[in-house]
This record gives sequence, C-alpha cells and structure tokens, in this order.
Amino acid sequence: LKLQFLYLIGVPTTMGGFDMNIHGKAKGAEIEQVRTGIAQLEKELAAEKKRLTALQAEGGAAPAAGKKDAKAADAKKEKPAKGEAKKEKATEDRFVLSNAQQGKVVTRFPPEASGFMHIGHAKAALTNFLLAQKYGGKMVFRFDDTNPKKEDADFEKSILGDCDRLGIKIDKVTYTSDRFEEYLLLATKMIKEGTAYCDDTDKETIQAQRMDGIASKCRNQTVEENMKVWEGMQKGERADCVLRAKMSVDDPNKCLRDPVLYRVVMEPPHPHTGDKYKVYPTYDFACPVVDSLDGVTHALRTSEYNDRNPQYNWICDALKLRRPGIEDFSRLNMEYTVMSKRKLTKFVEDGLVTGWDDPRFPTVKGVLRRGLCVEALKQFIVGQGMSRANNFQDWAQVWNINRNVIDPNEGSKCKRFTCVNENGKVPVTISGVPDKEVGKKAYHKKNLDLGEKEFVRSKVVYVEEEDMVLVGDNEEVTLMDWGNIVFESVTRTEGGKRVTAAKAKFNPTGDFKKTKKLSWIANVAENDVKVELQEYEYLITALKIDPDTDIESITNRDSKGVIFGRGEKACKDIKKGDYVQFERRGYFICDAVEPHLVMVQVPDGKTKVNHLSFYATRARLAGKAPVATAAKGKDAPASPKKDERNMSLEERRAKKKAVKEQSAGGKGGDKAKKELDASNLDVRVGKIIEIGNHPDADSLFVEKIDCGEAAPRTVVSGLRNFYKAEDLNGKLVAVLCNLKPAPMRGVESCGMVLCASPVGEKTTVDVLTVPEGAKPGERVTFPGFTAPETIDEIPKKKKDALIEPLNTDEKGQARWKEAVFTTSAGPITSTLKSGLVR
Repeated sequence: LKLQFLYLIGVPTTMGGFDMNIHGKAKGAEIEQVRTGIAQLEKELAAEKKRLTALQAEGGAAPAAGKKDAKAADAKKEKPAKGEAKKEKATEDRFVLSNAQQGKVVTRFPPEASGFMHIGHAKAALTNFLLAQKYGGKMVFRFDDTNPKKEDADFEKSILGDCDRLGIKIDKVTYTSDRFEEYLLLATKMIKEGTAYCDDTDKETIQAQRMDGIASKCRNQTVEENMKVWEGMQKGERADCVLRAKMSVDDPNKCLRDPVLYRVVMEPPHPHTGDKYKVYPTYDFACPVVDSLDGVTHALRTSEYNDRNPQYNWICDALKLRRPGIEDFSRLNMEYTVMSKRKLTKFVEDGLVTGWDDPRFPTVKGVLRRGLCVEALKQFIVGQGMSRANNFQDWAQVWNINRNVIDPNEGSKCKRFTCVNENGKVPVTISGVPDKEVGKKAYHKKNLDLGEKEFVRSKVVYVEEEDMVLVGDNEEVTLMDWGNIVFESVTRTEGGKRVTAAKAKFNPTGDFKKTKKLSWIANVAENDVKVELQEYEYLITALKIDPDTDIESITNRDSKGVIFGRGEKACKDIKKGDYVQFERRGYFICDAVEPHLVMVQVPDGKTKVNHLSFYATRARLAGKAPVATAAKGKDAPASPKKDERNMSLEERRAKKKAVKEQSAGGKGGDKAKKELDASNLDVRVGKIIEIGNHPDADSLFVEKIDCGEAAPRTVVSGLRNFYKAEDLNGKLVAVLCNLKPAPMRGVESCGMVLCASPVGEKTTVDVLTVPEGAKPGERVTFPGFTAPETIDEIPKKKKDALIEPLNTDEKGQARWKEAVFTTSAGPITSTLKSGLVR
C-alpha cells in the first residue's frame, strides 16, 4: 500500500524488478483511499503490538513465525474456560482512543446553539469529556456558530447548564467565530492556489450537478476572476455566489464533489460579531481548520459523518494544516423515542407535554427529571465504547444500570417509605392489637447508616385496594414489618370490583413464608402526607420511527397517569431531587415539595407490571383482569379471562404461574412430576420487524419480533455469521416463546428463533420456513399433543431434554420426535432434511 501511495503521487519506485517511475496526477480520492488503508493497517498493527506486549507481561510469549503447529497447540492448551473467556470479553475496555498519548489528548465538543440538548448530544459530550479525562488531557468546548440564522443566546445558556448538570467541567467557552478572520485568509489562500473557486450557479443546479457528476461552468475561472467575485462576496455585493472547493467533479463519494466552503448571509446579524462579516464559512470548512488550530488530537464524530472524513482531511492537506485524528462512534438512537427538534416542538406546541423538560422528553433536562442519574448515563455510554454500530438501544438497559446506581446491594442512599392510594385505600380493623403503638425501623435494611424513621402501628390501618381484590375472605396475610393477620370479613361491592372495608384478627405466631405481603400505614393523624405519584409511558407507540410515518398516527395521547397517595409521617423529610423507594410501588424521584410532594416514578428496567400502578388500577376498574403479581398466595379469587395477545410478557407469566399452582397444588403436585413433551413447547409464528447488529458481539443479531402480543419481543440470535440482516428482516419465523428471558451480552433475549442444522455440523444453519398465510402470534401445534391454554415457562434444568428431540424428517418437516410443527397454513419446514432443530 505504501508503494502504491508513492506511485500515485509520482515518486519513482521499484517493485518486483519493474520500474514504476510513472509521473502523473492521480485523483485525490485514489490517494485518499490508499492513505486510509495505510492508516487502518497501522492502527491494527498498533493494537496487535499492544496485545502481544500485554501477553508477554503476563508471562506468555508471542508465537514465533513459521511454527504454526506449535502455535495452535499452545493456543489450545492455554485456551481459557468458556466462562472465563466470556467474563474477560465482558470486562474488556472498549472505551479507548487510537494512538492516544497520556497527558496529550485533546478532544472537542462543538454543539450548535439551535436547540435543547437531548440524550444523543449528551452521549457526544460525555464521550469527548470522559475520554479526555481518561487520558489526562482536555476537552475544548466550542459553540459552532457558523450560521447566524440558527444561533440563539438562550440555547447557549441552556446547553451550558445541561453540561454542568452532566458533570462536564468547561474551562473556557470558545466559538468557531473567534477565528473568522483566519478562515477568510485561508479561503483567500485557496483561491490563489487554485484549490477553490467562486460559483454563481443557483443552489438547485449545484445540487443536481453534484449528483450527476457535472462540472460547474465556473470551475475553470482564472484566479483573478475568482478573486474579484470573492471580494464582492465579502462586501455583500455578490449574494448570488458561493465559494467551492476544487476537490472533484465525479468522485464516487459525492461529499467530495466540490463542496461549498463559504456563502453570503446578510441577515440576521451574527450574535457575536454583529454585521462585520457578510460571508460565513460552512461547518465542513470551519471544522477541520479550527480543530487543527485549536490543537485537537482526536476529532470524535458520529458515524453519519463517515463519508465526510476524506473531505475533512482534504481541507487540512490543501491548507497544509496538521491533521487531527478522526475517530467515529455510533449515534445514539433509542427505542420508542423521537429526537427531531421539529417533532418535539410540535408536542410542546400541542400541549401534549408540559415543556422541554417534561419527563417524557429525551432532552437532558427531561431524562434527569425522569430520574436518570448522571453516573448511570456515564456507565451506559462507557459500556457502549467506541462502537460504530448504529442500533436502537433499549431503554430497559439504561434504567437497569440506573437502578443499580441509585439502589445498589451495598451502600444504597435510596430511603424507603410507604404510601397508599388515597382513592383506593381500604381501612382494616384489627383485633388483638393496641389502639396505637409507636416504634422505629431502618430507612433501608441493607444500609443502616441511613438511620431510622418513626412509624406507628394502630388498630385501624390502610391497605391497598389492589391488594384486597386479590385476597380471599378468610385468608391469612402478612403486614410488612409487623406480623400476620387473618381476615374475618371483607366488604366487597360492584361484583367484587371494589373493596370498601375489612376486619381481621392479629396472629402473632403466623407463618409468613407462604403468605401475601401487604404494605400498609396506620390510620393516625400524623400519617397524612399528601403525595402526588406521577407515572409516564412512551410518547411514541412505534419501536422505531419511519421517516415517512405520520407522527400523529403513532403519538400516545395517554402517556401520563397520576395517583394521589397518603404517605407516612416520615415522608415529610423527603427533599427535592431525593431518590426514594415506596414499598412495593417502585422507585421515585422528588420533583417538588410545594404545595405537596410531587414524585416522578423512575423506571427500573424490568418488564414487570406493577399491580399498584395507575395504569394497572385503571385497567382493572375498566373490567380487565387484575395483575396477579401483587402478592403470592393460592386463595386469590379467579380473574376474568384475557386474550394473551393483549397481555404483557409479565402478565402471561403471572397467569401461567397461577394456573400451575391451582392445577398442581404446589411443588408436590402430580404435574410437577410429569415428564415434559411437545405440549410444553410454546412455539409461535413471529415476524421480524427490525434487526440490527448486537452492540457488543460480532456474531449476534438483535431482533424485534412481532409474535402477536401487545409489544414486539426482543430476541438475540447467533445468525449473524450465516445471514445478512436484510435477508431476515420481514421474514416469518418460528419462535420458542416460553424460555426464561436471559441476558445475552447485556441485551435480554425473550425467545429463540428456531433453525435447522445438519447432524454433527455447526457451520450450516437454516432458519425454519413458516408457510405463507400463517399469522404472527399463531401458536404452532403438534398432532397428538394437546397444549393447555397457558403453557408454563420451561424449567432451566429440563430445557435441554425437552429441546433435544427437535428434528427435521426426510421431507424437511420440523418435528418434535414424530410430531410435525403445524400451522393453519401447513407444516413448518427446512431445506435441511434429517437434521437437528435448535
């Protein structure tokens, strides 16, 4: 490659005995392509040297060239155990820069002050800041103010405030406009050297000519002609002209087809330079120049700029400026989220949200108000590393990290409190206890350093109505942190839909191991703290937003729920910004303390539906089944049937568990001893509606599959080595749905796409073919085996034994032993006959 580079630029060389002393002008793109190849190889070589150095430091030795057999034997001998290899890969540091020298790294964050920062901008800002911090360097903060039409001083203040909230320390605020005079001199230099020209062609024609590879009529003007026009542009007299780089007319990379470097902007005045200048540089011209002059060593750009990287380097070379190193990283896209300023503005204008800091918004202010802590956001970004894979990230991953930060197993700062729904509280009169008794208990049982709170026991307590509808009339339950009570009577109305009161007797010797656990507060004057509990859902109903989709058609206008609660006395100590956990309700962050406590629910990353939530309560009162995850016990009244297609994954799991307990009578029932067969396989027809590369694993895909449920399933599959994503997108597949969800390199997989492979071979894989006409959500049946209405989750210990008989017959039909996978449109098949199905 280096010889080829020398040849292209016309340096005499010899190679293999042939004279390559050929002089001629090579296209800039050819030279750039070879230069890029050299840089990439040098980058890989540096990484390999680093790996070998680390290996030698650990006592190993680099394999000698020419000793292939010995190398293979050593590799086999020293291969780490599977679990250790996974752990090593999981802890591998991927948040790194190429060719970084400790103490000398300079990055930059150049926001445009034309809008509020959202979580995508936060990723860019934190990536630059944290990497500079990691290498003992600095980050240049620079407002990109090259277009006076977009600049807004209010947005500048907002962005600086958001950076402060994110913990980004800014030593000095700079502006691209600080160097306007230098850009003019450099642009003039390019005109005089023949690498730039003025063009009076209209904008539409320039765009069309660039697309078609046609040279502008102005391209071959003389330097004198260009200078005359350039002087007129600077005075505002030639507003019809632009300055263009003389890069290429027909380069395959259209970004290199004579891009615009300068344009005339007469109005409005620039917020920092006023009306001093009439011409303004484009971002594409100013960015590489100011990066070089500011001493930036690593210009970090999101991967959509990839095609512009050669342009960036060309400008540096044309001006004989030092080239900063370019590092690409993926743009952050989140599921069920719109980040378009235009669309978010519409939400604000339509009154769908309270403002740009609404907890449903992806703005920095919005996500922080929702309860996302800065440390969790940092961990999420560092965990992504410098990956270039543009995948849509699952919010559950973010909130899972957040939960572990705000309420870790050790050292939690998240105090616990109790409150009940004011409009759904049920008074329970308990016999055998004092009228009133005051005691103390820890704010958090796992962190006694948080101190204690005073609480009250009384003869009458309030419990949640959502708990009581699941409790039998004579059932024994446990009042948390107190003891057991046995209900003697329960007053129900509206056919059992509402519970208004209950009586019970205290049972101090009751066994609490198998009882439902109920949160409660005493009916005393001091337990009257008004608490507003705000719950939010996604503003968008689509997993991924198609640019052509009408935003109105996927807007959720029912995305906020509010419950007014009655809190215990200790709630008075909650301060704005505090993270707390309300017992059995979840995590909340305090949004306001006046005129009463306003608490915003913080998602915990789980798909579990909390039966005490606003939406679960409303659904039950509307006639839908109560969520049976409220508390455990076998005496809960039967719930009305609900179509599984409308259930969440957790609702289906809860239903299966209830059916199992009722029919098997617990672990000792006959059903528990029964051998599993095809009736225990919940195989459904699914349609892959989105597919992308796993952010952390080269062999895995992450798929969104419509299995006819309320929301698509996330399934991680190892098909990336066998299929292209575009070949699978939109395909009907057979999905095994009743496996326990399992994390696969940080992404939870809720099912398995079934495939066939030859016996004894793993290099060939064929995704099972679902016949045309089968519908997503349709359950696959197995002749001779009658499946129950609800199929249990496959026990982990029995999974291999149940799946082992899956196969394809001599006709290619998928089977469990002899029973064929059958749909309403016919059998499921494979091109691989007499093989295995996994």
